[in-house]
This record gives sequence, structure tokens and C-alpha cells, in this order.
Amino acid sequence: MPDEQAPERLTAAEVDDWKAHARLRQYADGQALMSQGVPAEHALLLTSGRVKVLSSSDDGLDVVLAYREPGEIFGEMAVLDGGVHSATVYAIGAVEVWAMSPERFLGFLERQPRVSVALLLVMIRRLRQADAQRLRYRARSVVERVAERLLHLADQCGVRTRAGIRLEMRLTYPELAAAVAASRESAVKAVASLRTAGVLASGPDRRFVITEPEVMHRIAFEGLRDSR
Repeated sequence: MPDEQAPERLTAAEVDDWKAHARLRQYADGQALMSQGVPAEHALLLTSGRVKVLSSSDDGLDVVLAYREPGEIFGEMAVLDGGVHSATVYAIGAVEVWAMSPERFLGFLERQPRVSVALLLVMIRRLRQADAQRLRYRARSVVERVAERLLHLADQCGVRTRAGIRLEMRLTYPELAAAVAASRESAVKAVASLRTAGVLASGPDRRFVITEPEVMHRIAFEGLRDSR
């Protein structure tokens, strides 16, 4: 579930500094805040709503990389290296962001060295996670990969309920399949296996609910049979 104390999130004073040098922008559900392959024009601070970060591969598959919560910065990598965005970011519901130009963003980082270090650590962590995931996927079943992915999303956008941890974002089978490097059919079968194992369900709003987080974790890292 989201960590409100994550070091990459800005303090109240840092948010005020950001807003003083940025412009408020509002987006409706489904609108793109930035597009993959397009040169960066702004770094964005999300202050209201949630967004989905999605990357398209060369063969046309769309992979959901992450969901972002209020208080997070995105688009900063392309701003820093002067390149293009590596992913497309879509609004989920109504969204508000504060857009800062590259020049002002660099000035902000000079004034706020703590944020510079925090963003660097975030980038390093993401690279390490991506490398580790690629290695794990080579020898793991689709069920294990799907279980791990759902747990990861639960950390990002999960809400505890009486039924378990509900993912706040709807996730389609094509999105889930692309995220775990599997076919849609394999992802559907994996979800069915997790339902049969009693660790996954769907709420009335058709969002996934992890009903047994500890067992799901064992499935993700030890396999379905070993978890029983």
C-alpha cells in the first residue's frame, strides 16, 4: 500500500516552493499528461488524483509500469537528460498537477538538495528492481509472476478492507499480461488459478482483491504448490 512517508515525496515547504514556480494543470479521466517518445517540456508534481504510467513496446504491447499517487513527481528523467519521455501517463479520474519548466526544475533542485538525492535514490531503486525482475521472470511460472505483480500494485494502490487488500485501479487482462511478459490467455489462466487457491477475488466494482496476502506472497516467491 502507498507509503505516505516515502522519502521521494515532497514536504509541505517543498510543495510550496514548487507551486511558486509552476503552473496548475487539470486533466479529465483518460487524458494523457505526457506521451512516450515526445520531448519533455515539464516536470510534473501530482497534487490530486491518480495516474497510470504505461509504456508501449516495439511489438505494440502496452505495459503498465506503475501507478502514481499525490505527492509524487514524474517526467523528471526526460527533463534532466533533455531526452524524450519513456512512457505515457494517463489520468485516472480527475487529476491536478503543477507543471514546472526544465529551467525552473533545475533551479528547484539547486534550492532543494534533499529532493535531488531522493530522486536519485528512486531512479537507482527502479533500475535495480527492473534488473531483478528480468532475472526472476526467466525461471518463474506465469502464476508466480502474476501474483508478484498484483502484490506490487497492492503496495502502490491497495486499500485494506474486510475482504482483503483491494486494488484501487482497474486492471485489464491485456495490461496484466503485458506486465508479466505473458499472453492474455496465460494471464487469464493464472488469475483463475489464484482464485481457485482462495487468494484472489473481485469486488462488486470489478477490482481485484487479494484476500490472503501472506499466501499470495508465498505463491509469488515459492510457487502455487509449495504455498499450500
